[in-house]
Amino acid sequence: MAIFERSRLTVPALPSYNSIRQSVTITGNEQRKGLGLAALSAIAFAAMALLVRILADSGFTPLQIMAWRGGVQAVCSLGACAALKVNPFKVHMGWEKFKWVAVRAVFGVIGHLLYYTALAKLSMGVATVLFFTNPIFTAILAHWMLDETFTKDQRWLMLIALFGIGLVVVPLSPLTLLGIGISKWSICALLGAVSVALAYVSIRIAGPRVHPLVHVVYFSLVAGVGSALLAWIQGESWHMPNNTAAEWTAVLGIGICAFLAQYLMGAGLLLANAGPVVTMRNSNIVMSFILDAVIYHTRPSASSAIGAIIITVCLFKMVQLL
Repeated sequence: MAIFERSRLTVPALPSYNSIRQSVTITGNEQRKGLGLAALSAIAFAAMALLVRILADSGFTPLQIMAWRGGVQAVCSLGACAALKVNPFKVHMGWEKFKWVAVRAVFGVIGHLLYYTALAKLSMGVATVLFFTNPIFTAILAHWMLDETFTKDQRWLMLIALFGIGLVVVPLSPLTLLGIGISKWSICALLGAVSVALAYVSIRIAGPRVHPLVHVVYFSLVAGVGSALLAWIQGESWHMPNNTAAEWTAVLGIGICAFLAQYLMGAGLLLANAGPVVTMRNSNIVMSFILDAVIYHTRPSASSAIGAIIITVCLFKMVQLL
């Protein structure tokens, strides 16, 4: 135990990050604004998830979906930068900040690709439950790296909310997760959760002087170029949208929704602590469930309805604790 504590004290980077964190006082009003932006981000993510499902049914691979998303999102984010006169290629405070912008982009893309890989091999419910453990990893990393508050009550509420998520995405059988063997695809989903958590915390480390659009631009570039390159290396046959308005709308819409979701998420993380913001963002699971019921006429089970209520109550209580 002493060895572990001594090794933590010898890490040179952590004190500077903690001092940056302590120099910025976040008010309760800012916290609530941040959570509101995270809620809007959740709506955009739910719409994006619906479009991903539509494109997957049309024959697009995960890498190709990510590449299309990155390309369209890059156009949107660069256009927004031009309109707001934000230079995404000049990050204030030099390399110390830019390296965390790069970390956010790379690990964000890796996390989602790992999630897509798990989705291709596991049932959607299992892969989603494993991937959406990322609020726990986010809160832990933010507490360790930024000294953010992570109280006992918040920990319990997060765990209960995750149980509610399990009820929603794995109706009637959340406890069956305990009987699943730890396959490499399950590990992919969990590693994706950790990767995305690090990406979220990186936004906080980069700080408020890095405009949220800068994060979106670099994520988009890495997603578009990196995913297209990986698809080419793997020898995938590139799938182009059919000459129909619906498919082109889905391709363009996924990038637009992703742009809005990431911009709002980044802005929210600058106003509120990472753990509660990411938990609020995960309410998109409930929204996706509602969209699935309305569009695909999937009748909700009793356990799914209970899970939605649990998540809503936990989010409300977390706001009260701020």
